Amino acid sequence: VLTGTVKSVSRGPPQEPGWAVVSVLSLYKSGGLGVPQPAKGATLRLQLPCRLCPALKKGSSYVLMGRLGEDGGALLPPDAFVVPFRPQQQQVLGNLSKRPCRGTP
Repeated sequence: VLTGTVKSVSRGPPQEPGWAVVSVLSLYKSGGLGVPQPAKGATLRLQLPCRLCPALKKGSSYVLMGRLGEDGGALLPPDAFVVPFRPQQQQVLGNLSKRPCRGTP
């Protein structure tokens, strides 16, 4: 889960995935990304397998929850959780990131 501002979106040709470059505001439960808490403004490149969704607007900030691709890169599939970010969500996300996972590995 991360919060970030979309810097650019490139949809590419129909047979190839698109990409979004996001300036990271905060990173929560980064899991297998293997990314330490980045400095504010660090960028992350997200692969967009669908040309139409999720609908991202350049300059807007979002809460994004995707997954890892086969190559270990960040992937934002059509069914990814994407909602506009509001500063009030920062505290809730911070509290959730401190909770341990109760699932079984």
